Amino acid sequence: MSSIRVKLHNRGFYQLRSAPSVVADLERRGRRVLDAANRTMPGRDGYAMSSFQGKKKPQGRWFVQVYTRSNHAKRSNAKHNTLVSALEQAR
Repeated sequence: MSSIRVKLHNRGFYQLRSAPSVVADLERRGRRVLDAANRTMPGRDGYAMSSFQGKKKPQGRWFVQVYTRSNHAKRSNAKHNTLVSALEQAR
């Protein structure tokens, strides 16, 4: 049996989660969901996206959120589950 030891460094995880390539991939995925959701709207701007890094406790995970931006989108999402459908379409 080998005696390999692995030591994890939270700072390294934090840096990895904020790396430009990781952020770009998450934002690309978020834009696909955003586009799919906005295709259901007449004005094509009822949904919006935000991208930010969470608190460093200790991970600092990167978040991408797609959310309703207008009252029409809020009602449509409540009635038709638009965001869930958009997430399934964006796979």
